[in-house]
Amino acid sequence: MAEALSDLADQKVDVATVPQDEFEAQLFPPEQRRFTGPLKHAVTLAAVTLTLITLYFAFTATIGEIATRALYLAFAVPLSFVLYPALARSRRDRPSWLDWALAAAAVVVFGWAFLSQGRWLDRYVGFDDIPPYDIVLGVIALVVTFEATRRTVGGIIVGLNLVFIVYAVTGPYWPGLFQHRGVPLDELIEALYMDTTGLFNFITGIMATFLFAFLLFGVLLRATGGDVIFTNLALSIAGHRRGGPAKVAVISSALMGMLSGSSISNVATTGTMTIPLMKRTGYKPTEAAAIEVVASVGGALTPPLMGAGAFIMSNLTGLPLLTILLYSIGPALLYYLSVYVYTDATAAKRNLKGLPREELPRLVDVVFDGWHILASISILVVLMLLDYTPFFAAGACVLGTFAMAMVRRSTRIGPAKIVATFEAGTRVALSISALLASAAIIYGVVVQTGLLTKITSILLSFSGGSSFIAIALIGLISYVVGMGLPVTASYVIIAALGAPFLQDLGVSLLAAHLIIFWFAQDSTMTPPICMTAMVGARIAGADPMKTGWLCVKVAKALYILPFVFAYGNLLDPSPYVVVYGTLAMALSIAALQLALTGYWWRPLGVAERAGLTAASACGIGATLGTVVEGLPWLAAAAVLTAIVAVRARGRTVPSVAGA
Repeated sequence: MAEALSDLADQKVDVATVPQDEFEAQLFPPEQRRFTGPLKHAVTLAAVTLTLITLYFAFTATIGEIATRALYLAFAVPLSFVLYPALARSRRDRPSWLDWALAAAAVVVFGWAFLSQGRWLDRYVGFDDIPPYDIVLGVIALVVTFEATRRTVGGIIVGLNLVFIVYAVTGPYWPGLFQHRGVPLDELIEALYMDTTGLFNFITGIMATFLFAFLLFGVLLRATGGDVIFTNLALSIAGHRRGGPAKVAVISSALMGMLSGSSISNVATTGTMTIPLMKRTGYKPTEAAAIEVVASVGGALTPPLMGAGAFIMSNLTGLPLLTILLYSIGPALLYYLSVYVYTDATAAKRNLKGLPREELPRLVDVVFDGWHILASISILVVLMLLDYTPFFAAGACVLGTFAMAMVRRSTRIGPAKIVATFEAGTRVALSISALLASAAIIYGVVVQTGLLTKITSILLSFSGGSSFIAIALIGLISYVVGMGLPVTASYVIIAALGAPFLQDLGVSLLAAHLIIFWFAQDSTMTPPICMTAMVGARIAGADPMKTGWLCVKVAKALYILPFVFAYGNLLDPSPYVVVYGTLAMALSIAALQLALTGYWWRPLGVAERAGLTAASACGIGATLGTVVEGLPWLAAAAVLTAIVAVRARGRTVPSVAGA
């Protein structure tokens, strides 16, 4: 174990010496094509141009909503056809003639939209005649968007789009509440292609502005050694503790997941280091995979970045970004408390040791090596606190990180690597660009058909007016929809449909969106379609379904806290009440995790596990109502936990008693 940990601890930040090909391989998504010769230069030029245009808009006024978003798609969609093969058996060394044809069509339709902004904005949607050529180009725009989406994330959301479009044009033939007047095809294309309610609505706007800049920021941090710095930081904090590798995985994966916003890519990168290390130090393959998966998923819930989720939520709700971030601190700590207690109890049960402190990097040295990354994140937070837009803040941090990375030789990247980093920013953004454009189309159809009001009525009927049942329904919908969608798209779609429904039942605006955002994470690790768990299981050589079910056990806070958002005091206006609620839930979650793990200083009996379960229930009860009403419940939880602790520690197995 010591040798394995030492190998990881010996990592140093020295991106200047990394060969160019290896540097690009670390940053470019592996599923995309990589070319040589003139085609490589052409792709690089297009990708870097899109990055520079987006950064330019971060510091200047944009050129209008339709023009800005159409210009973005005029780069992103054609590049998707060039870089993503149509089929698994398609050639990876060069695009096919069909790829080029679709790319050319995308340039034409989105270029036309870019040039037509003035004419379209002067029209009266629904009243003025629609030129036939706009209809034709609008149909082509939908087709190329759907095909780009299919190539990048799969066909599920494309099928969902087609269902919504069919629903829009066949409105009179649907039964009951789903019936509507029907939207003629030309009017539907007009709304989806020639207005800001469809393809060029705020969802595409999010992607074309601050989400792109945020993804570029994450790529830049990795390019300047962020992954190594985060791993060393985790080692310096937790490497010496029992079960140290698992705790290192939790911390490093949380930090990387907070930046990347993609749990799958996070597991695929950090998991290749942490999962084998956990296995070598005594964790079972299923346990190692589950710990890495749960830690990576939680990164998107962790302030100050939350995988760009906080930015999107602020845009959807109109709430200040700072408000969302502050209220997300406590829940994120509770989530990782659940993971930490599991890793620690499992390590104690197996008597798994950490590494001697002298073999680990010193915290002071890590901070010195990675000050440019820590400073960049601090600058981002400060700019947001000063009420700068997320787009400006992310753009400023990109430039600031470049400048700070140039100060030292070990983090300095030359011109070729700067170009590769800018290209990687666009390449990473392509993985969700077409997807969010498809989500924008779904939102446009929902608006055109009045489906939002209908869905609210249907859900109210199913729930019987019970907010508890309503939250459970939202969780189920999030699970089903999220099976085929990345978290960002799942959250945006379900928030559009479900947040008003929850608000109608008395749930606050912030609570409604946090409930949906948290539930949007669950399908990626909950069986049977648990893509992130499958990636982790493949690295660990474990059974994917067993890994997925263990993820549910380890990350139980993901399923409990959405209900506490609605009924508890974690979102109370008073910061003192929020702290009280967080402490009460900390006791509850720790007790429940210990009860399920069945170990606390020694194996626990049935009565002791039942006592901890009761303590957990009392901890939840302490968050309901006022603080005065909750104090007796908190006292009961503390007493029950103390009784179990005294009984367990009184018969401690000496070899596993140490922390």
